[in-house]
Amino acid sequence: MEIAFGEKLWGVILAGSLFLAAGITLLMYYRLRSRDMLTGPRLRILMLLRFLSVFLVTFLLASPLVKSLRKITRPPQLLMAVDHSRSMNGLEENMARRDALLKLAQGLQEELNDRFEVIPYSFGAGVTPGLPTDFTDKRSDYSRMLQTVYDNHFNENIGALVIIGDGTHNQGENPLQQAERLPFPVYTLATGDTTPVTDARIVDLRVNRTAFAGNLFPLEADLRVTGTTPRSLLFSVSKGGRQVFSQMVNTRENAWFTTLEFTLPADGKGLQYYTATIESLPGEQNLNNNSWPFVINILENKQKILILSAGAHPDAGALKNALEQQVNYEVTLVTGDPYPSNFNDYNLIALNQMPTAAHSLRELLEDGGRTPVPLLVILGAATHLSQLNAMGLGITITPRAGDAEEAQMSPAEGYTPFTLSDDLRENLNRYPPLKVPFAAWEIDPSYQVLGFQRIRNLVTSRPLIATGSARGRKTGLIAGEGLWRWRLYDYTLGATHDHFNELCDKLVQYLALRDNEDRFIVSFKPVYAETDPVEMTAEVYNEAYELINSPEVTIQMTDSTGREFSYIFDRSQLFYRLDAGVLPPGRYAFTATTTTERETRTETGEFAVIPVNVELADLRADHGMLYRLSFETGGKFFTEKEAPRLAEVILHNSAIQTTSYFQSTLYELLNLRILFFLFLFLLSTEWFLRKFWGIY
Repeated sequence: MEIAFGEKLWGVILAGSLFLAAGITLLMYYRLRSRDMLTGPRLRILMLLRFLSVFLVTFLLASPLVKSLRKITRPPQLLMAVDHSRSMNGLEENMARRDALLKLAQGLQEELNDRFEVIPYSFGAGVTPGLPTDFTDKRSDYSRMLQTVYDNHFNENIGALVIIGDGTHNQGENPLQQAERLPFPVYTLATGDTTPVTDARIVDLRVNRTAFAGNLFPLEADLRVTGTTPRSLLFSVSKGGRQVFSQMVNTRENAWFTTLEFTLPADGKGLQYYTATIESLPGEQNLNNNSWPFVINILENKQKILILSAGAHPDAGALKNALEQQVNYEVTLVTGDPYPSNFNDYNLIALNQMPTAAHSLRELLEDGGRTPVPLLVILGAATHLSQLNAMGLGITITPRAGDAEEAQMSPAEGYTPFTLSDDLRENLNRYPPLKVPFAAWEIDPSYQVLGFQRIRNLVTSRPLIATGSARGRKTGLIAGEGLWRWRLYDYTLGATHDHFNELCDKLVQYLALRDNEDRFIVSFKPVYAETDPVEMTAEVYNEAYELINSPEVTIQMTDSTGREFSYIFDRSQLFYRLDAGVLPPGRYAFTATTTTERETRTETGEFAVIPVNVELADLRADHGMLYRLSFETGGKFFTEKEAPRLAEVILHNSAIQTTSYFQSTLYELLNLRILFFLFLFLLSTEWFLRKFWGIY
């Protein structure tokens, strides 16, 4: 234990405390008239008590700190993760099998509790603390489980991770990649049967959720046949009980796999329900994987997006590539004369480094006077700022002397027109800087800033990305050039352009897809998986087309059997949100209602919840993955019959040790309660002795 001082002049304060205590003591007792009544020892006792009490008070003015070193011992922890997905229980609901698995996990936990602090988890599509009570989850995500235990127990004394599962994973990343950074060994206890069975199944079916009327939409179906001799099987796709596609597939060897690629016509309008089927084999037991239902949302037309660019520029190409990933956009890029004769043919016009000194875009403004076309303005070196200011978009940029600045994005809090994913918001902080004009910025109060300019790590009040409306025209602003760098950097982070595409899609969707004449809008996905919550958002506008959230928004859903579900939207800033939770598979119609200015407004629509049967698609256990997981992390692999040996190996693993470390703590001496009682004792003892010895 050490004593330090919080004041720089603690030495002066300490010396002063000694002199002050001595002075007050001498002043009180040296000239005391009744001191002759005290013997020498009594006088010295009283002087000592007074000296100590005064010194203690003045000494504390130096803010003395006590520094102590404490040894902390952390016993080893053992993590246990149990797969509680549907495939663990076999083809049929088997209570005996379920009870055996639960007993296995509980028994292993009890054995290991003798030496370790066992922390159990259950995992399927998600991860929850504690052992499972059933095995009904629709998916298995081993990578998410590994990520969760790593995040939850980072820098803790983890002895090992024990996984009880069958090794089948049908969601998330490859768990072997996640295991590379685990600082502890993984012991796997493999369950399930690895014996090949007679089975013809649809392994996967890939199709876009949206198509346009009159077009063809592509499909890809992965088919696998095992445990049979070569034969021919019929693969077909039906719609409403009517077959719309069929093809004979000829299997060859015992374990056969192929991918069929074909197209179907986009007939009808709205949600269209299809079922892909492969013919079953003689003696096949698992028929759950012979069919695959899917839903297509047929749209009547595409949103037309025009990109006007002052010559060829990588920013225009990056925006075009991002938007072309969405099937509901028809993107046209124009880099010079001749420009389109009628701008009203488009739902949104993106101006990349325009207007220029040579092109004021007067035609665009004249057309906009009749039917304002939304704009997305992307500034650059060629942008003529005076021409831009004259367009009346509620944006005024006054250039100052100096070169362009490099500004990174700092996402703004409270932006309400649309939401960005957490991953995208995190990436926006790290994206390379854009080149922005060195200028004074003024934007109309109707604009909301999505992100501010951050220059040399200083967040300014100037917008980098903003959206708003002026003179009835919706406008978006990207205040610099260099978007192509964002797209490349996005790929270096995750080997995809998904986050950059999300930013462009949501920005364009907000500007182009929403009709300001509609004062009540409900946004939703046409297709949800049965494992995902049904989430919706709503917007309500007043007569001035300003977002409000004062009226209540209700919604009534009806499934295909006629059952009704009623909900009330939650208010979120200026928007409304609804989380209806997980709904059973089927077709749902809804009617949303709100009342504004004594006028009732309604929105109707329909969506589908499709079943998820990936757990029953392949019931064959993947012990090979579990073995590699253990091998690469320094653990060991055991089968279900070897469960007692697993506990014995872990209990006798000398590498799993209790860890100790020293923790230094610093606290003020003034906070010690004993000092208060010491001070009280000194003063009260002195007072008592003075009275007792007749000194008043």
